[in-house]
Amino acid sequence: MTVNRRNQQLALGTLGLFGILAILVKIQFAPLMALDRQWLGGFQTSWLGQHVRLWDWLTTLGSPAITGGFAVLLALFLWRIHQRGWSLTVLTAIIGGDALLLVVKQLVSRIRPTQQVVADSGFSFPSGHVFSTMLVACIVVTLLFHFLKGNWLFWTILAIIAIGVLGVVLARLGLRDHFPSDTLGSLLLASGWWLQVLSIYERLQGKHQAAKVWE
Repeated sequence: MTVNRRNQQLALGTLGLFGILAILVKIQFAPLMALDRQWLGGFQTSWLGQHVRLWDWLTTLGSPAITGGFAVLLALFLWRIHQRGWSLTVLTAIIGGDALLLVVKQLVSRIRPTQQVVADSGFSFPSGHVFSTMLVACIVVTLLFHFLKGNWLFWTILAIIAIGVLGVVLARLGLRDHFPSDTLGSLLLASGWWLQVLSIYERLQGKHQAAKVWE
């Protein structure tokens, strides 16, 4: 199986799981709603729920404005070093991902949890902060693997990025701005969307290279 086909299948599987979750949230599937309330309440009463200042800081760090700005700077840097295919792919993923997120939020129209520690507006599913953080994380990990070829530095940075994503997930729960299924949905949507964009880029790149061979 080629890398492109593998990424395409992973994208379809991940987006399929997200679709199922979105439907369950939309119809307010009772067992899922009960789990959401139970897990959110348990998180809030545990020691993890007491670090409001840390969660507020991580929320700011993982905001769509910060992560989106970083992605644009990354795209400009890639363009500067003549990696224009990657640059356009990053921009497509960020702009298209934001549009996709807004559409899904409007379609599902889930109300946020009550008693938010730091008030937030808009619909709850999926989490915009977690989506944008996960999307940028997927982009960075892919680029690092492409250029570093999976050496020890890659795995070190991957661990740091994973901790950062987990921190933003915990922050959104700690501030009671989202239910657990909101954050899970964002992880699935962001990774599935990036895999889909990546598979399209790989397909176009393959066609371009094949055309150059025939020239």
